Amino acid sequence: MLAVYIILGIIALIVLLLSVKVRIEAEYFDSFKLRLRWLFLHFDIYPMQKKEKKPKKEKPQKEEKPQEEPEKEKKPNPFKTFYENQGFDGVMQLIRDTADAVGSLMKSVKKHLIIDELFLWVVISHNHDAAQTAIEYGQACQDVFPAMGFICSNLHVRKYDVEVEPDFIGTFSSAQFSAAISIRPLFLINAGIVLAVRLLFKVVLKIFKAKPSEPQNHTETQNLQGGATQ
Repeated sequence: MLAVYIILGIIALIVLLLSVKVRIEAEYFDSFKLRLRWLFLHFDIYPMQKKEKKPKKEKPQKEEKPQEEPEKEKKPNPFKTFYENQGFDGVMQLIRDTADAVGSLMKSVKKHLIIDELFLWVVISHNHDAAQTAIEYGQACQDVFPAMGFICSNLHVRKYDVEVEPDFIGTFSSAQFSAAISIRPLFLINAGIVLAVRLLFKVVLKIFKAKPSEPQNHTETQNLQGGATQ
């Protein structure tokens, strides 16, 4: 019984750790930065810190006689075999099944994805040209604000702010943003497992179960042709 309690305790600990949110932070001010935080761990995804590698001592290479590699038999392409058996309709059904599985994954992730922060600052300027700056400012407002409204209405956003300002005496436009997204790894793993199972049974197995079509016998084709001419 002690071993069972230890295993259950380990499983409970893993589930507890996977229930802690993973936070992804992205920002662009002078340069783009991408970070990942989980518990007390912190990872810089971009830019990554390069580790200096020590130069390795090169060993003298011995001359080896080239060995003749045996010719490998080409394996049949399973997708081509599936297409030859099922045709265009079968391939389209595979595409529909794949799109359905990916769509269900996105819906599942969407329910548990939280945007903690989303800030965007845009300055519009066009080389000291006030008229062109005003035109580009109107276009930017027409593009940015509906896009932000779509994100905030379809996703769970806690804090957000958007500022679009014209600069009539500036020389060029600029943009800065800061965003933080969090999700529990447990939900992400569950969604990934469901996606893998659906793709396995609805797509992968169908492709690999397809048997290559048998070529027709040469004598049979001649008899068919002869019968047709008679």
